[in-house]
Formats: sequence, structure tokens, C-alpha cells
Amino acid sequence: MKPKIKDEKKVGKIFEIGERKFYPIVQISTIKTDSYFSESITPVALVVCEPIKKYILPLSEDELDKEEIINLVFPDETWEE
Repeated sequence: MKPKIKDEKKVGKIFEIGERKFYPIVQISTIKTDSYFSESITPVALVVCEPIKKYILPLSEDELDKEEIINLVFPDETWEE
């Protein structure tokens, strides 16, 4: 059987510190065959919402698709940096 490979980004559990909300973004990578299963979870970014601004803190040197991250956290909003 050819391996099934799946990569997806998800928003983790949101937490608050003071007036700031933090949205952790993780990438979940899965490889599956008839006899093998592997899954890894890698932190990608942290989206921070303050009362007057929002921003993304990358957690690696890899290029981020900012639009994808914004749509994960705020699917019904448009957002300008």
C-alpha cells in the first residue's frame, strides 16, 4: 500500500494572560500504511491579540503562509497588519 501522508495546521487551546489572548498554531503531520502509523505535532506560530492590535510570532525560520494562519484563527474576519 502506498503511504497516505497528511499535513494540516490547527489552532491549539487558546489561553489568556492579562488582556492578551494567545492562539497557538501547530502543524500535524501523519503518515499511514497498512503496517505503520506515525504522527508528529510541531509548533508553527503564536497569534497574539491585544486590545488594539493583533500579530503573528513565528516559532521557526520556515516561511509562513500568513493568510492561512489568519484564516485559521479568524475565519470570518479580514485583518490588516
